[in-house]
Amino acid sequence: MRIPVALILCTSLLITQIPEALAEEPCEIKACIEVYTQDGKIIIEGRKGSGPKVSTTVAPAPKKSRKPAPKPKVTVAPKATTAPKISTKPKAPVKKAAPRKSATATKPATSLSDKLIEILPTAGIAYSPSFSPLIKVPVYFWSDIPTVVTKKISIVGEVVEVKLSPTFFWHYGDGVFFMTRKAGAPYPEGEIQHTYSKPGHYLIQLITVWDGSFTIEGVTTRIPGQVRTVSVLPITVVAAPTRFLQ
Repeated sequence: MRIPVALILCTSLLITQIPEALAEEPCEIKACIEVYTQDGKIIIEGRKGSGPKVSTTVAPAPKKSRKPAPKPKVTVAPKATTAPKISTKPKAPVKKAAPRKSATATKPATSLSDKLIEILPTAGIAYSPSFSPLIKVPVYFWSDIPTVVTKKISIVGEVVEVKLSPTFFWHYGDGVFFMTRKAGAPYPEGEIQHTYSKPGHYLIQLITVWDGSFTIEGVTTRIPGQVRTVSVLPITVVAAPTRFLQ
């Protein structure tokens, strides 16, 4: 896609920060992993928790059932005229045991946090022919950045797989730019090429925009935000000499 318009370059970085409240929330699962962009870098934060809080309730001990004692057999003796009366003391009331209070034990959650910063590479620019390219002759451009970057990072005992893809914006310095997902190649296989109509000194700028996703235990999530890097390379285009033959 070639669009002959003037390009106002924006070299600022798109920053997506993680909310402070989210970073302060306790991690009550196996591990909490956050991947985001900040200041042109990929930030990976991990907080390892001990799992959800476990409540244990101590139940009161069951009461033992007491069987009533067997009553002794009473033998009736003949009545005596002068038998003294036997006085019996009243039995003391039996105090019932108070039920045990149920106690709730809470297991404290211990956590281990870590933070990793991944800096994305800046693309190198090359073109062919590399010496004095001519006007009205295609110039082939390419960069040394792969079309897919995959990294496996270990943090707080978890493996995070980060997958990033670049989008290239070529600005040839004469008001024409070209957007592609391909890195380009030299002649004759290269698909990124441009023809200058006038000789002069031009400044080539390549803007690389990174976006992607991260995967943890088979679950893939898009990384919020984008990271932009800018590469600059001068080029001098000359006019072809004209010879008149008789």
